[in-house]
Amino acid sequence: MKTNIVLTLAFLFISFSSANIAAQVQNIKLTQTTGAFETEDLTLVPGKYQFEIANEGIDHEVGFVLVPKGKYEADDHIKAAYVKAPVAEGNSSLTDIVSLEAGEYEYFCPLNPTPKYSLTVAEEAKSVKLIQTPGKFQTQNLSLTAGTYQFEIANEGIDHKVGFVLVPKGKYETDDHIKAAYVKAPVAEGNSSLTDIVSLEAGEYEYFCPLNPTPKYSLTVAEEAKSVKLIQTPGKFQTQNLNLTAGTYQFEIANEGIDHEVGFVLVPKGKYEADHHIKAAYVKAPVAEGNSSLTNNVTLEAGEYEYFCPLNPTPKYTLVVK
Repeated sequence: MKTNIVLTLAFLFISFSSANIAAQVQNIKLTQTTGAFETEDLTLVPGKYQFEIANEGIDHEVGFVLVPKGKYEADDHIKAAYVKAPVAEGNSSLTDIVSLEAGEYEYFCPLNPTPKYSLTVAEEAKSVKLIQTPGKFQTQNLSLTAGTYQFEIANEGIDHKVGFVLVPKGKYETDDHIKAAYVKAPVAEGNSSLTDIVSLEAGEYEYFCPLNPTPKYSLTVAEEAKSVKLIQTPGKFQTQNLNLTAGTYQFEIANEGIDHEVGFVLVPKGKYEADHHIKAAYVKAPVAEGNSSLTNNVTLEAGEYEYFCPLNPTPKYTLVVK
């Protein structure tokens, strides 16, 4: 009996450990067609990966080579990224588990042969959650800064599966879709799904869901967000007027000496109704005494604005953007 208990515990431990390892390893499927990979660029974050290499329509076996950028000699190949078996037409094969640190890499197949494609491992990916309700996204415009993102798409109240399409502004054809921004699985009601990692450069984009369907919403990516810290004390902000230049900002709101939570409201001058609030300028969490909280990124064009806190409450202060 004691032996059986030990064996059972050992089996449970091994199963649990294997599950943990599996949960930490992300699978990346890369499909080869004649002379090319279908995925022509990849952006990931540091971690453990297992690549699945598929052969579609190539009448001989293919493989996979992953190297640090610019280093193509056999000694530089990341050996764990070799497929476990050559991949015949219509089949696929896995690599071993590959640990990738931040940096620049390239992948290719010398047996196909293919061009060399870029694989970027960024330091981290920022998370952006977008909720769909019937016929729309709750977040109806976005301002971000250039960087690496992973979108989480949620379905609230839509009785069929939905998805997510991100494109450069005005380019709606399938070939223009940013493929890394597709959800990994269609999103059923009450569920959410992640995209792959998306690297966004400064520019204008649009997002929408053709399955819902929704309008097309603007996503602006600025070069860099400038930080502005605003401290609240009882009944006021310490900074009582602001002058900025047009650009993208992230406000940090601090609570010093107010014995309840506070917030932040930014509006075009004279427009105080909730519909006119610049939603991206809301703090991500109410700010308790002694704490601070960030807003999302706010892109401000030239003009006059006002900021205040209705929870403190404070006067309305002028923010001029030139």
